[in-house]
Amino acid sequence: MLNFKPASPLLLLFILAACGTKEGGFPSLERRSYESAAPIEAAIEPAVAPSILSGELAAKADALHVRHTAAHGAYLRGLPAVQATVAKAAGTAPGSEAWVNAHLMLSRLDQMRSDSVAALRDFDGMIAEAGATDVGLAALLTKAQRPIMDEVAEQNAEIARLSKVIGE
Repeated sequence: MLNFKPASPLLLLFILAACGTKEGGFPSLERRSYESAAPIEAAIEPAVAPSILSGELAAKADALHVRHTAAHGAYLRGLPAVQATVAKAAGTAPGSEAWVNAHLMLSRLDQMRSDSVAALRDFDGMIAEAGATDVGLAALLTKAQRPIMDEVAEQNAEIARLSKVIGE
């Protein structure tokens, strides 16, 4: 059982005295200006998003595009041979010579495009870094990344399709 002691009358007197003002009255209970339904807001100028990338970021983005272009070109040059090899291996037994050759060719095709995937990953890193400080800059980098992202997605889809043909 808890025992509570009543507050001393002197303590209550000090608490009540703190509610008064120096003039002896009590504070008004009317709404203050900052308590209204429509508080005054300071006009905030929206940050102007850059329309082009700065020199250093533009150079990095261009270098990533060059890496991707070279890798995508190698991928496109190697694709017809891989498609032909996979077509020959379609329906063959796993472990057969045609099946193994198709897997090797598909693996080489994937290796040919590795710089495209790396460029996409590096763009992701740049976007994440820029997004931490500047959303507009991240949007510009995302726009610059889009062609690489689209072509890597096409590469992924074709490699997945070829893998299904040989039963992977």
